[in-house]
Amino acid sequence: MTAVRAVAVTLLLVVSGCRVGVHSPASGAGATSGNLGLTGVRAPSETAGGTLRLVAGPIASLDPTRSYQYGSWNFMRLYTRQLVTFAPRPGPAGAGVVPDLAASLGRVSNGGRSWTYTLRTGIRFENGQPITAVDVKYGIERAFAAGTLAGGPSWLVQLLDNPKDPFPGPYQDKDLHKGGLAAITTPDARTVVFRLTKPFADFDRVLALPDASPVPAALDTGKDYGAKPVSSGPYRFAGPYHPTITTTTTGTASHGTVVLVRNTQWDRRTDLVRTALPDRIELVVGLTPTERDARLRDGGADLDITGSGLQPDSVASTLRDRDLAARTDNPINSSLRMLALPATVAPMRNPHCRYAVQYAVDKAAIKDGLGGDYGATLATSLWPRTLPGYPASAPFPSGEGNHGDLARARGELAACGHPGGFSTRIATVGSGRSLRIAQEVSTALARVGIEAEVRPFPEEVFLTSGAGAPKAIADGGYGIVVVSWSADFPSLAAFLPPLLDSRNTASLGNTNYAQLSDLGLARLADSAAGEVDPVVAGELWRRVNAVAMQRAGYVPLVEDKVVLLTSARVRNAYVQVVWGNHDLVSVGVA
Repeated sequence: MTAVRAVAVTLLLVVSGCRVGVHSPASGAGATSGNLGLTGVRAPSETAGGTLRLVAGPIASLDPTRSYQYGSWNFMRLYTRQLVTFAPRPGPAGAGVVPDLAASLGRVSNGGRSWTYTLRTGIRFENGQPITAVDVKYGIERAFAAGTLAGGPSWLVQLLDNPKDPFPGPYQDKDLHKGGLAAITTPDARTVVFRLTKPFADFDRVLALPDASPVPAALDTGKDYGAKPVSSGPYRFAGPYHPTITTTTTGTASHGTVVLVRNTQWDRRTDLVRTALPDRIELVVGLTPTERDARLRDGGADLDITGSGLQPDSVASTLRDRDLAARTDNPINSSLRMLALPATVAPMRNPHCRYAVQYAVDKAAIKDGLGGDYGATLATSLWPRTLPGYPASAPFPSGEGNHGDLARARGELAACGHPGGFSTRIATVGSGRSLRIAQEVSTALARVGIEAEVRPFPEEVFLTSGAGAPKAIADGGYGIVVVSWSADFPSLAAFLPPLLDSRNTASLGNTNYAQLSDLGLARLADSAAGEVDPVVAGELWRRVNAVAMQRAGYVPLVEDKVVLLTSARVRNAYVQVVWGNHDLVSVGVA
């Protein structure tokens, strides 16, 4: 996947000289209302000590190069550092980046193609070895070894690789690439220079992802590195993590406990991001959602790093309990749910038929079906609320009460030559929210004569045999595809281009779900992504969003919300917008 979760359209002022939870204004521990962590910090404290108890579902890898899970990325900030990182702040400020291993943000030159960073002094790995520019370069080079270390994001490869002489990573062709990746140079032990293949104004945010973590080459164990990564942060692995793998009729699952203890080589004076309050951190992996909810409710766990929130059957009873409700936050979790209307499938080739679907959907019913105000918020644009620069206008009003505009839908049906409606199929994951959305959409479209048959896919094949396979979509006559999308980092450059750019259309794993072929729109997005002036970039992104909505390849429906619960022991709890969850770099326990 190119982006499961980039240029900033609005510069965010983030003060990097103080740690959140120590100096930030916040509500007190005795407060009895929820959502305190959306804009402030719940129960601020400077008290160190204790064990922070975390739970999670399945985790693919703890190797920073191989991970593609927000929860794991949040957890990795405890034992990895990058040149820059996301701000330890609640609310919109958390979308900004602050210096981490580097003394400042990147110094940009050559029209956004060159980025230079200078490392802080006094930074060390857990074994006492100084962290140098070469270690940063090597850690990033590992992201190119897709054959050995598959699973992570591809932004670094896209922006740094030479397509005429692809770099295979540090494990192959050493004779051909004796100096390693040519796009990164290290003039001295503290300086790292990146030369991008194209201007990209949000490169700082790319480097804030964990696959830009430094790795000492001599201690790299390749595909086994995730068992015990070398720490550059305040915590280190107490021992190797080897999960127990079980196989059932529903597939394989990993279970185990990861234990982090203090890294004595970490120097607080070099780290303005992490509070490092707990003495010990324990993460229990492989629990079901029901098991995680139970542990949070009875105090057996402090935080769930998965970020999926409480299950629907737990939400109501939790919010009715005054003490539990006071420890909840209900953030938007950055996933935009929408319909893709593939332009290669009849009758969606005709834009007026796509407009008819836009006007006929009942967004209010969808929101109610997903849990109402606690489960979703209405979406009116391809610009999610969690990305800088929102709000954005919506060319397609949702009608009175957001139940659709049926008169305009019928008018568009007449314009596309189907005044009585038409028949099509809806491709969707066969469970959970996606299936509920598909059913609500089918019901809503029937009001104007559009017969949309719901065809569910198993989740494990949906992105290959379903939404991500253009031939399968065309052969199956799927004029509507239910998809969910989020940005890898908080920028429209990480959100819109994968959905809109026909140059990246692939036979499998395709993300241009609407199969748009507008090269002018793709080039406009290129200009926006490369524009280093935030004011100009903001205007360009607004144009991209407006044109994309006019093309009507996508129908934005709702943005997911989750109910997060912490234990009563947790201090310094706030929601970091990038992860859509409580920020682990700041929390402590009573």
